[in-house]
Amino acid sequence: MRGRIYSIILVLVMLVAVWGRGVSNNDKAPQRRAEEEGAELTQDAKDGDDESGEAAAQTGSYRKLTLRLYYTDQGMTDYLQESAMRYMAEHEDIRVLPVLRPQGDYSDEIYRASVAESQEDICDLFLTTNDTLEKAYLSGIAKEIPEEKWSELTSEYCRAAENAVTYRGRKTAYPLFFETPLFFYNKTYLETMAEAHNQAMQDMAEGEAAMAQTEAMLAEGADLENAEMNTAQEQTEYAAVTGEELVPKTFEDILNLANDYDAPEGMEAILKWDVTDVFYNYFFAGAYMQMGGECGDDASAVDLYNEKTSACMEAYSGLKQFFSIEAKESDYDSILQEFIEGKTLFTIAGTDAFKKLEEARANGSLAGEYGVALLPDINESLASRSLSVTGVVAVNGFGENTDAAEDFAAYLCSKTGDILMERTDYLPAYQTAIPAERQICLTAYEKSIGLPKIMEASNFWMQLEMTLTGIWEGEDAGELMQQLQQQMVTQIEGSDKNQANF
Repeated sequence: MRGRIYSIILVLVMLVAVWGRGVSNNDKAPQRRAEEEGAELTQDAKDGDDESGEAAAQTGSYRKLTLRLYYTDQGMTDYLQESAMRYMAEHEDIRVLPVLRPQGDYSDEIYRASVAESQEDICDLFLTTNDTLEKAYLSGIAKEIPEEKWSELTSEYCRAAENAVTYRGRKTAYPLFFETPLFFYNKTYLETMAEAHNQAMQDMAEGEAAMAQTEAMLAEGADLENAEMNTAQEQTEYAAVTGEELVPKTFEDILNLANDYDAPEGMEAILKWDVTDVFYNYFFAGAYMQMGGECGDDASAVDLYNEKTSACMEAYSGLKQFFSIEAKESDYDSILQEFIEGKTLFTIAGTDAFKKLEEARANGSLAGEYGVALLPDINESLASRSLSVTGVVAVNGFGENTDAAEDFAAYLCSKTGDILMERTDYLPAYQTAIPAERQICLTAYEKSIGLPKIMEASNFWMQLEMTLTGIWEGEDAGELMQQLQQQMVTQIEGSDKNQANF
């Protein structure tokens, strides 16, 4: 009897122990799920994953709708994390996880994960550039923006931004930021050159006035030895200029400036830029080249070799003799540093230059003050047009939370411009987010042409870069442009034939 009682007690103890472990495991399950989600924040935040997961479990955030945002530029990490925190503070039922991914086959990776059976590694939205949107849209990972959503934002975007996200009449992403080259100049040097010019002109005018008075007195038979000269009181007329008036509008103006004005002490070159990078050279023929039309999506619009582009390239080729920039020694960062140190009067740089210039001003290494202008035209009859790249936010058409993703994408583009400028090298595409002192950048962006979206011509920029380098090095401009035209047409037509055969 006593043995049966002991057996019953032992069984009860074992049941209680098993039940206790089950309760303990159930209590830990939400925390593990939260930690798994927290581990996906970014590759840069791995050290804090457990802490994030524990906080998520305590607040119950694992029950929230989770949006995963993919991106490849590590320089965007701080901006995206801070923007996500702001958004989540206003939307307590949503959790946003920025996830840093390797560049590689980025869009292919998103597509493969989106159509996989497991659906474990699918993003809801992702950052990319406008030139990838044909591929992204046709594969389904870039969802067309609903008209009602776009209509809320369209008045805040310039034509360049709209064109950047337009594919065959459809808006396929939200414009977030832009890059385009600008013309930077040393404002202090120009003012010094203007003052020296004005003083020389005044001295010349006073000398001419004194000569005229002397001649008049001689004609009247005056005694020059005892006569009083009133040249100081004579009205002198000369063409005074300001530093801002010396900012060149064309490359001819740059050459004239070099011939007519003395360089301030410390200045070694009037203009230097990276002649090997197509981003900073495209503008020489950009006004007359066609590669996909204004939206970059028209495969029939390919016109690279024509009378105007040939004239522009001939003028471009002739600049090497004057500026003496060697392609093999051309380096963007070192050229910008020379401008900061006051060794050059002008340079061509991107929006990233602002942060470097302001840092140099803060630490005292900036030589004088700088100014910004639009890129010069070639001459009075040949215009210029720069290239632009637009960073965009695309909503994954395979995602389950597309409405929430679209809302966050619109929020990023319209409400976070201040963080974008503070945390990155980019400027917001949303017009009212750009401060007054950067409006010239928006003007340059409006004038620019975006990267084309045509998949068959994805190597165009590499080929154009090699063409421009060859022209700078003295190869025949017309022949190289004609070869580039033929290559692009052949690639596109060949792709069309393959698709027809298929």
